[in-house]
Amino acid sequence: MKCFVDTSAFYALEDPDDHNHDAAAGIQGGMAAGKPELYTTNHVIDECVTLIGSRMGVQRAIRFARDVLSSRLMMIVRSDEQLEESALALYERFSDARLSSATMRPAGIRIAFSFDRHFERAGFGLARTLAER
Repeated sequence: MKCFVDTSAFYALEDPDDHNHDAAAGIQGGMAAGKPELYTTNHVIDECVTLIGSRMGVQRAIRFARDVLSSRLMMIVRSDEQLEESALALYERFSDARLSSATMRPAGIRIAFSFDRHFERAGFGLARTLAER
């Protein structure tokens, strides 16, 4: 199974005070058994570093970034002009579309580890709904 990891999941895992932390930890534990192929984008990492840095401190954000960038379990998709144009076209059609959607479809990723409902509206499954089954 391929799974896209979004900012809300990364942040919930990092911050024990986040209201989704326990759910994220449970999903992460449940997913570990299935050994999914994990994907994210450089834009998600950037967004996480900014969020973690502003809420939890720069050193925590740096540690997060180094951990993700050095992970052999996480595939990082780096955007190029074609991907950005594709994302913009999706955004023009669906105002809540994200660059993530333009990344996920061509790669055959159908599941997002996220607490953001826009993935469901875009036709993707959520890892948390899989964990609830």
